[in-house]
Amino acid sequence: MITITFAGDEAGDVSFNFEKGASRYFVMAVIATSEPQKLRQTLGDVRQISGLPAAYEFSFHSLASDQLRQRVFQALQKADFEAWALVVDKTTLKEPLISIRRLDFYLFFITELLQAIPETQREQATLILDEFGGEPDLPLEFRRYMKRRNIPRHFNRVLTKRSKSEPLIQIADLMAGAVLRRDTHHDSEAFDMVQSKYRAVLEYHP
Repeated sequence: MITITFAGDEAGDVSFNFEKGASRYFVMAVIATSEPQKLRQTLGDVRQISGLPAAYEFSFHSLASDQLRQRVFQALQKADFEAWALVVDKTTLKEPLISIRRLDFYLFFITELLQAIPETQREQATLILDEFGGEPDLPLEFRRYMKRRNIPRHFNRVLTKRSKSEPLIQIADLMAGAVLRRDTHHDSEAFDMVQSKYRAVLEYHP
């Protein structure tokens, strides 16, 4: 049986203070690969070609150079992985989602997205999440949230890592960022390059 490694990250923010620059959209993305080391090396190769430091962290927000963005997404285009994304228009949300704590907001939407992934792929898989908000007990909180929502966990392991040290989380960030860029700025260049990787791009409807 092939076991799969998933990694998740988000783009946008969980604030509702739109007058002070909060993003209208919140995007959660999860990627999946059966060859995590090979996929990690995809970013390693881009670093080397681009003359970037070994510790350089890729994030969509930091890709200021058009040339580097093109190079990154061309590499992802050729890489072997799948992705799922969930787009949340925060202006459409109602209570209790607009006043719950930040971590519960994050957990609600990551668990919402995970239900779109076939159970057969989640079976005995590893899930790696970014350290959202520096929450030290995120894996425990995640398991509790899945149980509270009566969602079968399936995953064999749930880990949190710093995005800086985990290229798979960085790729999830890039995939979430491409969707956010498409919907916020009507710029779909990056999204179009990797569109074939998305198994689903869902819109959350309250």
